[in-house]
Amino acid sequence: MSRSNSDFGGYRGRRTVTDILRFIAITLTVVVVLVVAGLFFLQKYIVYTPDGPKLQLPALFQREENPGGAVSVPDPGSLSIVEQPPVDQPPVPGEEDGASAGYALQISVDQAISGGVPEPDPAMKGLIVEMKDSMGKLSWHSEQAVAGWSEVNGQQAVGDALKKWNEGDVYTIARVHCFLDDTVPYYNNNLALRWAGQDWNWRDGDGLRWTSPGKAEVRAYNAALCGELAALGFDEIVLEEFYFPIRGDLSTIRRGEAYDSSRFTAQLEDFLTQVRAAVEPYGTKISLRVGRDTLAGDESDSGVTPQLLEKYADRIWVEEDGQQPGPAALLEPAGITGGEDRLVLITGEPGDGPIFQAVISPVVPLDGQGPEA
Repeated sequence: MSRSNSDFGGYRGRRTVTDILRFIAITLTVVVVLVVAGLFFLQKYIVYTPDGPKLQLPALFQREENPGGAVSVPDPGSLSIVEQPPVDQPPVPGEEDGASAGYALQISVDQAISGGVPEPDPAMKGLIVEMKDSMGKLSWHSEQAVAGWSEVNGQQAVGDALKKWNEGDVYTIARVHCFLDDTVPYYNNNLALRWAGQDWNWRDGDGLRWTSPGKAEVRAYNAALCGELAALGFDEIVLEEFYFPIRGDLSTIRRGEAYDSSRFTAQLEDFLTQVRAAVEPYGTKISLRVGRDTLAGDESDSGVTPQLLEKYADRIWVEEDGQQPGPAALLEPAGITGGEDRLVLITGEPGDGPIFQAVISPVVPLDGQGPEA
């Protein structure tokens, strides 16, 4: 009986290139999966030592033969972890010569109201919070009309939380950028320093707008903000850019009522007088931040004089730039009394690192009284 072709089964031809590549791909996939699984398995047995990471396998896989031939294995319940030595913290300026100067650190508003403050430190004498930034944005909700129509207000709940935070034992300092304000001029050109010969707002070297200290409404607005911060319970307010601009192309500022150099100092004195009156019911300190050139008398564009600093500043904040003579040596020649007792050295900017550190003199108590206005 003849047999059909079907009796020999289906035809199985040679393997194609596609079949071979598929086999290789499957094999590699299996290998990769096994390697990854092995890494996850071994990860918990990696111990970091001063000599680098080492693999410490469980006792089942370890074998150490001693001269007597016995096998010694470590206690599987014990594990030695070698911690990396802590990074040395830079000394607080003044400690190296035996002084006990304290320092203040800047934290965010979120840290303040959420309790994320640094651990207690005997040398830390205060915490700094930026409450009005250079854009003009406020961290709390102000009742001032200018803040409302300029859309710079923060949330009411933040102000309430800060008031409660300020009731604690910590000494709190509010940073306020005064006339450097990139937002209010956008909404009201009449309050801005204007460009000479052009119908737009003047900008400084950083491209930011300024409100005009020559405008009574601008001075009243910033003084009222300080009064609100004092009511929130801040112990100290540091005024920054409380003067006419000193950087950028000043020759392009439009002259007139809003910018008349013969009236600069008088207008700043009016502003500081308003600030003093606004915070007086709360006993809040008013500190003024200036640059080295201002303190040394090497600039005359701001309107700030040593007499203004002497009369209105409870403290004078100056950046420590390493130049000689140091800021402390500049006070007496400028006619500013109190010496280092009124000096706060800024040793770091917010953009330069994780903290803004201000070294505060150990002589005058932080709740001491400042000079009379």
